[in-house]
Amino acid sequence: MKRIWKKVCLMALLWALSCLLGGCLSSSTVEELFTLPQPPIEYTELAAKIDQLISDGYEYASPTGGENIQSVQMVDLDQDGQDEAIAFFRRDSDEKPLKIMVFQSRDDTYEWLCTIESSGTAVDSVQYRDMNGDGVQEIIVGWKISADVQNVAVYTVGREPVMLLQNAYTRYSIQTLDPGSGPGLLLFRSDSEGNSIAEFYGWQTESMTLLYRSVLSSSMAELTAGSIVTGMLTQDAPAVFVTGVDEQGMAVTDILVCREGGTLTNAALNWSTGISGLIYPYFRLQPQDINGDGITEIPAPMAADSTGKQTDGLVEWLQCDFDGNTKTVVTTYHSISSGWYFVLPAAWKGPVTAIVSQSIPDENQVVLFADGEPMAALYTITGENRENRAMRGNRVVLRRQTNVVYAGELLSGSKAMDFDESDLRSCFQLIVSSWTSG
Repeated sequence: MKRIWKKVCLMALLWALSCLLGGCLSSSTVEELFTLPQPPIEYTELAAKIDQLISDGYEYASPTGGENIQSVQMVDLDQDGQDEAIAFFRRDSDEKPLKIMVFQSRDDTYEWLCTIESSGTAVDSVQYRDMNGDGVQEIIVGWKISADVQNVAVYTVGREPVMLLQNAYTRYSIQTLDPGSGPGLLLFRSDSEGNSIAEFYGWQTESMTLLYRSVLSSSMAELTAGSIVTGMLTQDAPAVFVTGVDEQGMAVTDILVCREGGTLTNAALNWSTGISGLIYPYFRLQPQDINGDGITEIPAPMAADSTGKQTDGLVEWLQCDFDGNTKTVVTTYHSISSGWYFVLPAAWKGPVTAIVSQSIPDENQVVLFADGEPMAALYTITGENRENRAMRGNRVVLRRQTNVVYAGELLSGSKAMDFDESDLRSCFQLIVSSWTSG
């Protein structure tokens, strides 16, 4: 609600300014132009209904995780062009204290439609998606039942909400694994024997049905320290890259993908060991499309320290096929500590090494060598006078951020390998934070 009101106020202010610049003062006073408009009547009445609930002992209980964490969320569930209002409350005196109240827009007002209740302690997360193909989005809620138990439930919304599915989970993700089918719910949990499993539920024969199950390589604790990434195994094969991080600082990645015929398989599985063959040092990197070819690559750092906490160094990026075979498509130097990476040019011959130094305060330097020859120096410069230091000598500015300047310099070996300033600029990239599914 607060965001809607701010948006209305901003639009009014911009309109007023445009009138001032366009000479609209002939028919309106300055005071009239800058008078904030009243919010639409339906929002006023919705706010009044929510205020009454607060007066009756309800309190806001926003989702604690995920992308949708507002106390009141505006979502067009039935795709009619009018947002429904979904409000999250708790009232401890009730048998089921957690409430998700849905209000529907009707005739310039918001009317209460239904309430979804739970006896849990918090709303872990909420998402909205059409899970049964009827054109209306369901509400998918992760309920935190206790410190150790979480349930995910899928609800259709109506005068009487209907629960399509409820199951325990450690993490969950909404995925479309089969391009010919709609979205499904991918759950990650431990079974009764303590094995880590992934289960995929989809709409089939008028119900949410368990379609696939796969054993995972990592425990739920290891998965919590890792990531769940939606990507592509090939140009036309959606996949989920599930990475756990063990106590030794090694990242173990499973790849869940549908084969022809509709079976879920773990493309990374090594059949002789029964776990994934994609095991590499963890540099806090997630699988991603590093080279922009539409296929997701898996990071394979080439070295790690004994603590498993190293975050900077050379990384090979691997593509995997349905049978678990991998190939390196690009190699980078990742400086996660400084927020950048450098794509090694294919023209560089021989082994590549790096030397890191910080001989000057507020200035980190990485020198890259190819076949023993110095190729380029890359600088992360902070503090005062950083602009001048970024252009000292033969340095060129590569990127700027609020409190840091990134610079580079060609070194003596670059000419022999036909590496110029244009290449230096194109190979340097900033690390962009990505949202982890689940």
